[in-house]
Amino acid sequence: MADYTTTMKQNFKVEIDGIDYGNFVSVSGLGATADLTDDIGGMDKNARKIPGKVKYETVTLVRNCDPTDTVLKEWWKTVERGNPERKAVSIVLFDRSGIEEIARRNLFECVPSGWNMSDLNSMEAGPITETLSIVYEDANWG
Repeated sequence: MADYTTTMKQNFKVEIDGIDYGNFVSVSGLGATADLTDDIGGMDKNARKIPGKVKYETVTLVRNCDPTDTVLKEWWKTVERGNPERKAVSIVLFDRSGIEEIARRNLFECVPSGWNMSDLNSMEAGPITETLSIVYEDANWG
């Protein structure tokens, strides 16, 4: 039987342009799909599926809010000002111990498509979070 160790979903970090800003509590939307066309040429009676352009999902990054760390807000402001800044984002996965890097998903030409702060409520306890949605043009597994 193969030696297989499950990767734990809490063992990750997010780097933006190579810098670990910390406090990220969730990442979602790392999927992609490809357009498909049918190739019905040739002598075959069966159509062949031909993958075409790849479409990446919108990635959502959520982190505990630190009012003194404005890196995500400043990046979002570049969109609001009409001059979006493109950055590289890496989602780094660690082994079960949380120490050794085992894989990374590198996202290229990333641009924010939304920013949000969690609701405030004096009747609830818990951290304030900020959410940044990003779109990107290319990706690879490193």
